Amino acid sequence: MRGAFRGLLAAFVLAGCVPRADLRGTGGSGSFETIQARVLVLIASHQYAHAREYLELAADLTQEQHDRFEQMISAAERGLTPFLEGAIQHIFRDSPGHFVEDTAEARELIQTTITEVNFVGLREGVLRVYQRLLDTGVQIWVYVKDGTIRDGGQNLVPRSTEGLLKGPQ
Repeated sequence: MRGAFRGLLAAFVLAGCVPRADLRGTGGSGSFETIQARVLVLIASHQYAHAREYLELAADLTQEQHDRFEQMISAAERGLTPFLEGAIQHIFRDSPGHFVEDTAEARELIQTTITEVNFVGLREGVLRVYQRLLDTGVQIWVYVKDGTIRDGGQNLVPRSTEGLLKGPQ
């Protein structure tokens, strides 16, 4: 019985496989969400070279989408804290204290803020709060819980540490 199950499982896996050379320039099968899911699985399994290869095969991505995926791969390689996928729309929105657009550069600013030097304390006893000032005077702030970024943004006029620890204005 176990052998039959393994054979069936192998058949399903192989049925979904297409030689990579056959995908070149076609973007592979699936939508942006499918490409995103596959790249995230490869990142999670630490297969960074394969993730980059798959990314290059995805012909229908915009340059911005490509750059964002490349930044995600690079961040994972460097051990940077990942974003909680459900928090992305909240972090990147047209609202004071947030980044208007989800770009590779904005993600890099947020993720590289999470260092012990930039740690300012705990909010509500569970959110780790980080902040730093850029040379331009802009404050980058980040809230991390359970090893993922839950919120973050930029303040053109920096908030006090106490204000960041209290939460949104």
